[in-house]
Amino acid sequence: MDGLARTFGTQMDFIKLDIDKTETLNIRQQFNLVQRSQYALVDAQGNVLQRWFGFLDEAAVRQYLSDYLAQTG
Repeated sequence: MDGLARTFGTQMDFIKLDIDKTETLNIRQQFNLVQRSQYALVDAQGNVLQRWFGFLDEAAVRQYLSDYLAQTG
């Protein structure tokens, strides 16, 4: 995840929501991120565009994010 944040951090925000921290519970519930190893791409309007679960294949996610940014210009 840190590599993705370094690559795309100037084009989008990366927010880490630690499941062990109770102060993140409300936002995690809002986006249904209630288990470990869940990731979501959320647009500026709060719509979840894509979810990933488990081991994060950074190359695949990098390609997805590149494609998404190319489409949204």
